[in-house]
Amino acid sequence: MIKRSLFVKNKIALGLAAATLGLSSTSLHAANFELGDFDIRFDSNFSYGQSIRVEDRDFQHIGKSNNPSFDWTGYHSALNPIYSSADVWNQPGAYSNNGDAGNLNFDSGDSFSKLLKGNHELSISKDNFGFFTRFMYFYDFALMDGDYAYSNPTSGNKVDPCDDDDTKEQVCADLRLLDAYVWANFDLNEGRNPLSIRLGQQVVNWGESTLISHGINVNPVDIDRLKAPGAELKEAFIPVGMLWASLGITDNLTLEGFYQYEWHETRLPAAGTYFSTNDFASENGYQQNIQLGFTSNPDIDLAFLTESLNNLDDIVRSQGVDPTSAQGQAMMAQMYLAYPTKVALKGKGGAGKNEPDDGGQYGLRLGMYLPELNDTEVALYHINYHSRRPVISGQVSNFTDAAIAADIGMLLTTDITEDNVTNLQAFTKGQLEYPEDIKLYGLSFNTSVGETALAGEFAFRQDEPLQIDDVELLYAGMPEQLAVAGIRPDFAGISQMSPGDATSVVGPGEVAQGFILRNTAQLQFTATHLFGPSLGADSWAVVGEIGGVRINDMPDYDELRLNVAGTGRSGIMQGPLSDDYSTLHLGLSNGPETNPFPTASAWGYRLIAKGDYYNFFSGVNFSPRFVFSHDVNGITPDPMFLFVEDRKSLGVTMNFNYQNAWSFDFSYNSFWGGGATNTFSDRDYVSFNIKYSI
Repeated sequence: MIKRSLFVKNKIALGLAAATLGLSSTSLHAANFELGDFDIRFDSNFSYGQSIRVEDRDFQHIGKSNNPSFDWTGYHSALNPIYSSADVWNQPGAYSNNGDAGNLNFDSGDSFSKLLKGNHELSISKDNFGFFTRFMYFYDFALMDGDYAYSNPTSGNKVDPCDDDDTKEQVCADLRLLDAYVWANFDLNEGRNPLSIRLGQQVVNWGESTLISHGINVNPVDIDRLKAPGAELKEAFIPVGMLWASLGITDNLTLEGFYQYEWHETRLPAAGTYFSTNDFASENGYQQNIQLGFTSNPDIDLAFLTESLNNLDDIVRSQGVDPTSAQGQAMMAQMYLAYPTKVALKGKGGAGKNEPDDGGQYGLRLGMYLPELNDTEVALYHINYHSRRPVISGQVSNFTDAAIAADIGMLLTTDITEDNVTNLQAFTKGQLEYPEDIKLYGLSFNTSVGETALAGEFAFRQDEPLQIDDVELLYAGMPEQLAVAGIRPDFAGISQMSPGDATSVVGPGEVAQGFILRNTAQLQFTATHLFGPSLGADSWAVVGEIGGVRINDMPDYDELRLNVAGTGRSGIMQGPLSDDYSTLHLGLSNGPETNPFPTASAWGYRLIAKGDYYNFFSGVNFSPRFVFSHDVNGITPDPMFLFVEDRKSLGVTMNFNYQNAWSFDFSYNSFWGGGATNTFSDRDYVSFNIKYSI
């Protein structure tokens, strides 16, 4: 279905962007036929692709306790820790093992995706109305085979995303409906006011951003589909249920709007997949738990945890003591505390999320076409939406006598499973949240100067959620509660979320909000230029995009630090033990964090160059494409996922296309710079993909 409009985005801008990005073109071999008064079109493409790691892992990104020099056989959280904290901390690596499963799962030379997929589009139209749907199916042989390099050191289990039903559908194998909507076009006022309407699952693309995300476009994204071999944008953007309409007010003025009646989150890379950098936030994250202790303990997964908890009463019996007696329960309580002080939990499925309402999301776009300004288009935007990207909050531990007694009672009478383990009160429980009613105000333009297309956009967000440093959140969740219960009074005030003020301490079992709301501004500009024949090519197109972000009222580091990868320890030492608090933090985490935390401003740029060699050989067209990314200054906090200072990447793709029916891609992708904050700096990979379109 082609949307009508009295004016369209600058044709040079559209053509060059599509050519440079290598966006999929409509198949010339689609099935077109008529059935009565209905025109029917059916497009299909089938592909097979593979991605292979080509770089050894860098152990600065691997939790210290996962160093291969350690043998955790016989580990018991309460009775046999095997190694001291000093033993572990003396090894190279990161001070967190909450984000290394994807790195550990694949050695250099391993194929991390072998993807067979099909994608189909059906369009049915009659006169001024119609129906459009798109669906896909895929099967990833590499993931389904379950042959991973890493096994959990405590349970021996693999971090296998296909073990969880929801995650299996996300990354391993699925038949998935994408777009599905009806549309209609009307001519109001004798054609002076054309009206277009769509209703159903769809994607609305607003704004002018080509390469830098988090602008005016607020569509949820399936990151696993975006990173898959042979990825296409139409598979990565997640359609949501909405009503969309566009009204031509005058020849040069249009008003668009949408109302969403369905919310959908951005799908994070599943724990254990190659591009995952968080082991607990995805759908299968509950299986890994949230590790505490700054890697002084091994990875304690849920299987090992539940087995250990279910065996506590047997350990007491082995000592000749009845676990139901007062002495037995006291012995169990002493051992039991070794577990909620080493891991936090994430609930399975909906228990691990606090999802927003479906409704209350809408947007307006006023577009103005200015032919007297070189055919410039300017647009104003207002969008009210619920966050697509998660932030993490948590229900803090409850170490009161009553809570511990209740937990021991549950251990004595109930088999602990993945479904009921979160009922134990002493464990901190992490929960994903998606704050509602983020307000976006935007401005965009596009124009052309000669053969160069220029575009830009500005997005101002009111009340955007930003993640508090996860260490401060976990400090509030567990050590602070040990102080509240009188077990470790020296931990009082250790978290920035409760800096020594009793009124700011989250009460036992209450929820600690893990984010702050701030106003943010993002500005970016794009230039696209078409060069004539050069370097033997028929044409070259180049896109450059520069963008930056500013966070208003960013808290100082000594007030509240925000979260970014690579900050596995607390920043400035905090606590009541001594003037510089060094003794406490040296014992807890071997000192303060030395990697950088997020900044109030950050910026970077992206470059793409694409050549076209027509009839390169035997009717085959050849198109090389180069994509370079450089984050120049500053670090954006989660969940923006935008800029990490000095991070760079380069992607080189060679595409061969025969009659728009067969295509073959080979690419090499390299990542470097940014220090420990750049969690992809050791994940260079190659991909190939072959596709057939009919």
